[in-house]
Amino acid sequence: MSGSKQYNNMKKWRGFFLSQHIEQLEKMEDDWKEVMSQELVYQVLNSAIQNRSILAIQLYSSNMSPDPYIVGRISGVEGDLLHVQTVEGIQVVELEEIRYVEERTFQKWYEN
Repeated sequence: MSGSKQYNNMKKWRGFFLSQHIEQLEKMEDDWKEVMSQELVYQVLNSAIQNRSILAIQLYSSNMSPDPYIVGRISGVEGDLLHVQTVEGIQVVELEEIRYVEERTFQKWYEN
């Protein structure tokens, strides 16, 4: 198989995965999640750090609708600040601003 053909196949596969991932995130963004206790937030964050998992974080918002989720991996902790590596770059999140957080698992495409 030529190099360019392999690249095109990979490119198509990445597009499929990305569109499916974006679709799942868009469905989530419309939902207000129940406020979690600070203890439960810390448990999820601790698990995500140990497993290097991807997180979806919902912050308290003054808007009538929820803000988009912050989706990424924790790249560092500094006092009460989390440094979250997202697709757009590093985002700093104050622990007290987190109203809901979950570890993300992605359904494998072949299990649909």
